Amino acid sequence: MFSRFKFQVKPLDFLIPKGVPRSSLIGIMGETGTGKSVLLNEIAFRSLERGEQVVFILLEDTPLSRFMNMASLGFNVLDSIVSGRLRFIDCFSYRLRDKPFEKPPQIMELEEEIFKGVVEVEDPRNPDAVWDVLEREGKRVMGRGIMLMDSLTECLTISTNPSSLLELMKMLKAVITRYYMVPFIYTFHLGFFDEFRYAMELFSDGVIDLRFDPSVLNQKLVKQIRVRRLSGAPHKTEWLTFQVSEVGLMIKSR
Repeated sequence: MFSRFKFQVKPLDFLIPKGVPRSSLIGIMGETGTGKSVLLNEIAFRSLERGEQVVFILLEDTPLSRFMNMASLGFNVLDSIVSGRLRFIDCFSYRLRDKPFEKPPQIMELEEEIFKGVVEVEDPRNPDAVWDVLEREGKRVMGRGIMLMDSLTECLTISTNPSSLLELMKMLKAVITRYYMVPFIYTFHLGFFDEFRYAMELFSDGVIDLRFDPSVLNQKLVKQIRVRRLSGAPHKTEWLTFQVSEVGLMIKSR
C-alpha cells in the first residue's frame, strides 16, 4: 500500500506487524554497541530489495567505509549504488579534504565505483548547507524512497548552533516526511545531548529503543529492541531479544 511500508527486518516486523506510515519521522535510540548502525544498514538493504530509493546520510564514516561495513554483514549494495538507487550523502569526508593520504590501488578502484552514488556536503557544520541537499534528495525520491541518518548525535557535535539544527529537523518533518511522503529514520546515541534528544523524542512520530539486556549476567552482552511508541501503526512495546546473523537481525529466544 502506498501510504505504508514494512521494514522487512524480522524484529521490527514482529513488533510492527502492519507496517509504518510513509510520513513517519523515527528515532533509533541506544548506547554505543547496541546495534543502531547495524539496524540502519539492514533497513537500507531491505528497502533496496523491495524496490525503494535509499538516501543514506553519513556523519560517522566515509561512503567507502559504510559500503564495506554493509558488505561485511552480507549486504552487497554496489549494483544499487551504480544504478543510482542508493545514494550516500557524505557529511564526513570534509575532514579529509586536502589531506595528502595515499590509498592502495584496489581501494581507489572500488572508491571510484562507490563515488558514483555520493553527494558530498560542502560544509556540514552549516545547517542550511545540509538542508539544501536533504530537501533536493527528498524531492528526488518523493513517495518512493526512504532517508536514513547515522547519526544525529554526530551532527550535533559539528553544529555551531543546536537550535538551528532542531529547526532543520522540524522543517525536515514538515517537508520531507509529511509533504514528500519520504520516511526519515535517524540514530541517536544515549548519554549525549540529552536536552536535544528529549526535544527530538517529543516531535518524532516513533521511538525505537535498543539496549543490552540488564537481566543477563556472566558478562554477556545480549541485545534487545522495543518500540517505545509509534504514531499511526499498531505495535508491540515489549523488549525483544535479537542477534546479528549472516542474514540480518534475527529474533532470539531466551
